[in-house]
Amino acid sequence: MKEIISTADLLKNTQDKDSYIIFGYATMCKTCEISESMLKVVTEMKDISYERINLNYHKDLIDKYHIRSAPALLLFKNGQLVNALYAFHSVPYLNEVLDEFLVD
Repeated sequence: MKEIISTADLLKNTQDKDSYIIFGYATMCKTCEISESMLKVVTEMKDISYERINLNYHKDLIDKYHIRSAPALLLFKNGQLVNALYAFHSVPYLNEVLDEFLVD
């Protein structure tokens, strides 16, 4: 079983890494399951990784970045939140968003 990452470690990773992707979900959220399925397709195609977190355990992160709902895809560049997605729409849409994120 994967160790649950602390909010402090998440925040440190956003600062330490050039780019960092967090997928936030909620327990029993069917929309989260569908969204993560789409995210997995895109990240596997692009050979990139993301941190998967249960938002129920990260209130400080929710408060700091004003996360409105689950699922949430948080895209960080050089310690700054540059985009937050709450609606994944489709695999092609998500592919475009991540292409833009990776190029900038």
